Amino acid sequence: MASNRLAWLKRSLKPAVYATPVAVGVLALVLWIIDRREHSITDDAFVESHIVNVAPEMVSGRIVRFLVDENDSVEQGQIIAEIDPEPYADRVNVAQAKLDSASAELRRQEADLERLRVEVPIQVEISRRTLAAAEADKAKAEEGVKLTQDEVEKGIEEARAAVAASQADSVLADQEFDRFTTLFRQEAVPLRRSQEVTRSRDAAKAHVDLSEASLAKALASRTQIDIARRTLEAAQQSVQKASKGVDLALTGYDQIHVVELLVIVKRDSATEARRGLEAAQHDLAYTRIRAPFTGVVVKRYRNLGDFASAGVAVVSMFNPDLLYVEANLEETRLPGVQPGNPVQIHIDAFPSAFRGRVVWINKSTGAQFALMPRNVVSGEFTKVVQRVAVRISIEPDDRWPQLRAGLSARVVIQHGAGDAAWAANEARRLIEIEKRFNQAALATSAPVPETSGSTSP
Repeated sequence: MASNRLAWLKRSLKPAVYATPVAVGVLALVLWIIDRREHSITDDAFVESHIVNVAPEMVSGRIVRFLVDENDSVEQGQIIAEIDPEPYADRVNVAQAKLDSASAELRRQEADLERLRVEVPIQVEISRRTLAAAEADKAKAEEGVKLTQDEVEKGIEEARAAVAASQADSVLADQEFDRFTTLFRQEAVPLRRSQEVTRSRDAAKAHVDLSEASLAKALASRTQIDIARRTLEAAQQSVQKASKGVDLALTGYDQIHVVELLVIVKRDSATEARRGLEAAQHDLAYTRIRAPFTGVVVKRYRNLGDFASAGVAVVSMFNPDLLYVEANLEETRLPGVQPGNPVQIHIDAFPSAFRGRVVWINKSTGAQFALMPRNVVSGEFTKVVQRVAVRISIEPDDRWPQLRAGLSARVVIQHGAGDAAWAANEARRLIEIEKRFNQAALATSAPVPETSGSTSP
């Protein structure tokens, strides 16, 4: 009976033993199918960062200093390398000399302008006063001619009247002399009376001579009119000369305008020379290649003594604060993937997974940016599953400093409705980090002018 029971038990357990692995396998298959239906998984994922190639800006030359190596951490503005500054220092000196010359010429023109602005109004005022004095002399001369002419003509008339009167007196005195002489001969009048008549006749003749002399003198005084007229002509010439002097003095304002234009030209020349100096100083400052932001040098392309060209990378570096995972997900696995979904990130360099969340899903596939785009015009077409880039934000933990750009990863994205608000905020946060990076890069790229001398290697 015992043996029969043992045989029966064996016969009963045998199907159970065979059925257990099958049941476990079926359960595992069901769980795997459920997991695959609830998750999107891909091995095409990598840790990414913004790799920046640092190159000389605007200058080329031989590298005389190299201050960093691969895997070095650098601060923003730290000098990475230096290009031979000697040629650019010479350009700064030449530009400085041009600026000094232009500035000296500008100061000279400005001094001339200030002198003219002071002298021209004084000269104009003096010439106007000279003109006013000449016009006053002219008016005085005109009045003198008129008065002299009136006085001379009146003196001539008076002299002629005196001549006529004296001649009449002389005729009367002759008549009296003849009559009294006859009467004296007849002894009709006394001798005294005869003598008085004779004296009166002689006095009348003398008076005639005197009046005629006065008339001749008055006629001779007409030369004073000619003198006065010549004085008037001289005054008129003085007025004309003074008027031309005023016109000549007024041209000083035109000269001021010309010098003002010259000052503008010289000021523009000085400004151009100053800009040339600033450009030369910028070129000299650009010989020192600086880190655009705080980061890590991951690749060095040049060594000490190499020739570096403008725009050709010397080193590459990245910002360790801007790390994320870029997963290329098949288009067949996109359903159920939404921004904000949780993600498990299995990085080969770490034993345990990182946690993360989907930030955004790209609007185009990677094939759109291939160097050789697809061409199906010939009719030879093979359908290939396309991949879409999905950006995943990594939640920082104690292992964050050990993350490296370019590490391989396997991501498991949980399906769900997602969290659009979180994804938008995270995208803005990444954009803000990138903005700060850009601002730091721009601030660092702005050179500090160096005014003199060369920097020894």
